[in-house]
Amino acid sequence: MHKIIIGVIAFIAIAIGWFILNPGDTFDYVIQIDQEVEQLESELATLDAQVAAGTLTPAQATAAKVKIIARLDAINSSAAESEKTQLTPEQRTQLANGLLRLKDALVKYQATLAVVENTAIEAEVKAKLNTGHRGGSRHLNLVIADTISTVEETVHDSVQDYEADAELDAQVHAVVAETEAEEAIEVDADSESEEQTEENAATTSDETTDEETSTTSEDTTENDETSASDVDASYEAEVEVSS
Repeated sequence: MHKIIIGVIAFIAIAIGWFILNPGDTFDYVIQIDQEVEQLESELATLDAQVAAGTLTPAQATAAKVKIIARLDAINSSAAESEKTQLTPEQRTQLANGLLRLKDALVKYQATLAVVENTAIEAEVKAKLNTGHRGGSRHLNLVIADTISTVEETVHDSVQDYEADAELDAQVHAVVAETEAEEAIEVDADSESEEQTEENAATTSDETTDEETSTTSEDTTENDETSASDVDASYEAEVEVSS
């Protein structure tokens, strides 16, 4: 009996020690953010080289966009999970550094991200993402900016003495504003194109109707002329018979 009690106490002590050293696997979430950001930086550097060399294909751009969005999703999830427990000072520093690197990546690779966005096949991107995912229809610059906002909220909640880099933030905001302006222009252009297509279709339909009406009128006139000619010929025939 005493051995059982001693065993239970020992087990509880080990469990308590493990939870103290590993608080809710929070360290894993922060590490995951750091690893995902590192992978993202590496992938963007590779894409940047492909864009510079002019070798980026639509298939590569499509795969890259899907992978980037999936990676950003992982960062968002890890940031949300890390808020559930108290972070250590080391974790707070690591999380803040990850946020800084995300902002740097957006500013540094904004042009490359724009090329990837314009080269990727949107329908295939949506098909490869999870059902209901909205990221595929958004510009990559804005998807990364959304992730930056999510991680920044976590950092503000977890790091009391956090101070943002005002100059870097201004650059991030400039990227977002420029991208949103470009999207607005594209939306207007698409809208005008659709309206023009509808107008052309309506014009074609009206012209077809007019042609059909004109043809019908001509046919009716010809029929009337034919009928009148037939009557005249019949009358002349009757006169000849009578004579």
